[in-house]
Amino acid sequence: MTVRVLTGDEVAQLLPMDQAIRLMSEGFGALSAGQAVMPLRSRVDMQHGDAHLMPAALDDSGLCVKIVTTYPGNRDRDLPVVQGMLLVFDPETGAPRALMDCRRLTAIRTGAGGGLAVKLLSRPESRTLGLIGAGVQARMQLQAARCVRQIERVVVYDPLAANAQALQASLAAEAGAPAVTLAATVQEAVEQADILITATTSRTPTFDGRDVRPGTHINAIGVYMPNRREVDEQAIRRAYVVVDSREAAAHEAGDLILAGREPDAELGEVVNGTAAGRTDDQQITLFKSVGIAVQDAATAGWVLKQAKRLGVGVEIEL
Repeated sequence: MTVRVLTGDEVAQLLPMDQAIRLMSEGFGALSAGQAVMPLRSRVDMQHGDAHLMPAALDDSGLCVKIVTTYPGNRDRDLPVVQGMLLVFDPETGAPRALMDCRRLTAIRTGAGGGLAVKLLSRPESRTLGLIGAGVQARMQLQAARCVRQIERVVVYDPLAANAQALQASLAAEAGAPAVTLAATVQEAVEQADILITATTSRTPTFDGRDVRPGTHINAIGVYMPNRREVDEQAIRRAYVVVDSREAAAHEAGDLILAGREPDAELGEVVNGTAAGRTDDQQITLFKSVGIAVQDAATAGWVLKQAKRLGVGVEIEL
């Protein structure tokens, strides 16, 4: 059998953010319509890190299985904290069709899911984006938000000032990029935001929900464990809450679990028109994502099709 192998750089080359956002709409819509198969992710805890197994199947993309590891100690080894591989299988024969590095794909599809939520739930006139966290996923969320909203100003808060400064410098070098302000406190970022994004690994709430202005949209992206949360109970209870998957959120969304809050809708339900999005300009909306395998299936299927069309990657015989 022949398997196409794709590097992370090749995946990124084939998956521009605007296309990834369109794929998220299709994937989330299919999930909420019962047109996707997606078991809950399996987790293996080990001494120095953890691993997750994430399978999903979509008719057009076939079966996708991702294995991703998170090893915090790799920072001291000058190695990536998050690593993994993704396999795509033929939907008709079950034969392996592709093997690809999943770091870039995961970063892009997570950003794209947030971008879709911003498109569907934030006020169209939103211009100021608040970032809590300034790492890779914060950058992806910002990139995606800029695809769907005319972001003119970014207010960044990161406990590690060097991270926020690096993000500011990278945008300063980009023509037409929004102005970036480094917030001295997290409250400063929250109070100025039309769109607020949390992209951290925090175990406890990153801001005071009472500081959120009416009309704000929040993307809570960074935490996917039942005993951790980036968003406190005040913000959760003030908001119209949309999740990527009700089932996954019930097991993994600590922001909701610890607040005893049921979601109001799935993002795919908003896509399909079976649930409301934003209903007025004063409403606080919140998208809680734990990251789900249907996102991988939708994007990996597209990447493979483009790789075949353009001759990208290396084919090997197994």
